[in-house]
Amino acid sequence: MAIIIDKINLSYFPVPKVACTSLKHVFYFIENEREFHPSTKNGMVFHIHNYYPSVPFQNNPHDRLRHHHRVCVVRDPIRRFLSSYSNRVCFHKELSEKRLSPNAISAGAEPDPDLEVFVEKLEIYREHSKSIRDHTAPQVSYLGSDKDYYSKIYQMSELDDLVLDLSARAGSDLELPHKQAGGPKISADSLSSNAIEKIKKFYDEDYQSYDFL
Repeated sequence: MAIIIDKINLSYFPVPKVACTSLKHVFYFIENEREFHPSTKNGMVFHIHNYYPSVPFQNNPHDRLRHHHRVCVVRDPIRRFLSSYSNRVCFHKELSEKRLSPNAISAGAEPDPDLEVFVEKLEIYREHSKSIRDHTAPQVSYLGSDKDYYSKIYQMSELDDLVLDLSARAGSDLELPHKQAGGPKISADSLSSNAIEKIKKFYDEDYQSYDFL
């Protein structure tokens, strides 16, 4: 759900591939006054996303947050989509042959797809991979569609401003770590016109709801 920091009267709504991992580490430090370190629980590694999961907007305790300073960060949908492909497919190999189920292969999922195939068969990959589904879900899935709900909305280019604002509220000099940056840098020029059209259509509600720089 939203990261709720009562001691600074602020709540942050995380969105995967929108500086989400890095900001969760910042909020953990604000709340606990120490760095987060992964640990093992019953043989399973416990990551920052287990501690602060990203959840659908409607699953948040909105009554509790009514008087909070509510913030989020938004990212151009095409750039976010390319980051998801780079990090989850190219770097983490989440669509490799050993990670795809027989049902996914039967449905037409190609292992280790190139970018055009990934766009073409996006619905298949989303159906058969929870991680791909989470990381490519429209931002409105996590933020809702009413931008007026937020006290302040930051662009990805304004992360330094967010950290400065958080530092002032927390009374501490905070730094933003660089997390989940693995994978090649991919430009929108790598996409065909058909792929761009499909991505824009898929994220239409994002474009209708939020402004992107």
